[in-house]
Amino acid sequence: MKRRIVLVVTALTVVALLVGATAVMAAKPQKSGSGKDVIALSNGFPSGQHFNLNIHGKQAGFSGGEDPGGHSVFTLEYCPPDETTGEPTEHIQYVSNKKAAVTDLQVLDKCTEAFDTTPAKVQLPYKVMVDGEATEAGGYYVFARILGKPNNGNIEPTSNIILYPNTVVEACNDLGGNEEFPDYTECPGDPLLALGLIVGQNVYGATPEEYVRFDPAATPGKGKSKATDITRLFIYTGWVVDAILDDNGDGIIDINDVPVADYDGDPLTTPDNRDYNNDGFEDEADVEAWLTDMAALAEPKAWYFANEWIFNIADLVITEQGLVNDGTKLVQIRFYPVVTTTFGSHIIVEKDAPADTATAFEFDPGYYGNNFSLRHGESKDSGALEAGTYTVTEILPDGWDLDYITFVDLDPSTDTLVDVGTQTVTIELAPGETVHVKFHNVPIS
Repeated sequence: MKRRIVLVVTALTVVALLVGATAVMAAKPQKSGSGKDVIALSNGFPSGQHFNLNIHGKQAGFSGGEDPGGHSVFTLEYCPPDETTGEPTEHIQYVSNKKAAVTDLQVLDKCTEAFDTTPAKVQLPYKVMVDGEATEAGGYYVFARILGKPNNGNIEPTSNIILYPNTVVEACNDLGGNEEFPDYTECPGDPLLALGLIVGQNVYGATPEEYVRFDPAATPGKGKSKATDITRLFIYTGWVVDAILDDNGDGIIDINDVPVADYDGDPLTTPDNRDYNNDGFEDEADVEAWLTDMAALAEPKAWYFANEWIFNIADLVITEQGLVNDGTKLVQIRFYPVVTTTFGSHIIVEKDAPADTATAFEFDPGYYGNNFSLRHGESKDSGALEAGTYTVTEILPDGWDLDYITFVDLDPSTDTLVDVGTQTVTIELAPGETVHVKFHNVPIS
């Protein structure tokens, strides 16, 4: 498999997620006619080709023999996290194998650890049928909602389930000559051996939110909630690099792997160090500069996926998603192939301030969400939005000014209006577009 080199130098790019089936104005969903906003007015699921997965909450002692039909996995109806570690004790593994011939979702193991000591296991097809031909899905957009009465109706609190971000368990490439590879749902030989080293969660822009909670508290007794976009739980964030660059062999690419050298060219006054970019600090910026140079070689030794559909990073990838269930009997998940789905839109807000700043800056995203706060280097994704007009306003804390606003990877079709005086940016968001706006702040001198 030929390696794809994706080099990100100035900022993280984000995969555009989706929700809308029509291009409608965001302020008021159109309720009739050809432009009717089906998503906003229905159950929240996009329309179009998709695969269903149902997570059923069952009582202890469930044998696993019951099959309600469809694609289903089973977990405990009440499965709290581990009392000591706080980590989930129930898991679902997701498998994608580029070499497999399957074009439909398959449940390989329908029960979580509560019933047979191993995680439930689901295979998502790498290719889907489009006009009679097997076509690469391009990843999936994932939506989910609770079904069934929460806690049997009016009992409070309402039921909920927490789904954690998927983490990579195994990843490998087919180097050729392995005739059994199409049938594998686990890596033959050493995981990660062919792919190189995956430096995963909590390194360079990992998903900041740990879970999505489905909780129809606003409608107790109804038992239904609108679908929530949970695609970000399936987005891999972090460095994907050759293991040869892990110089000290600890499984993490960090400042300790940057080779010591005389980067400032003055051996008489300063000792050798790891300040690769020669800015006076040994930090993550040196790691990024070093790996960027490695990727620019004639035979690249490193590459970076900013936000990548998790199953695209290797020929065969297995991830594991923890879950904590508190009385939920049924969760419906739908996987929409990117190749056959109409795109929606996203706004990403990023904060830039002096690197040693601990101040949290508050933002008002207009009507599409609640106010949120960001510190230096943090960002916030709006989630899937309909096309339309949006404003984002920074609420300045005492002692700070807004210096300027920039846009990262701005699509030329996007119409934006910036007013630094009111700390507001107005965005005409087109269908399928992601606008990444960065607010740069300076202290008042």
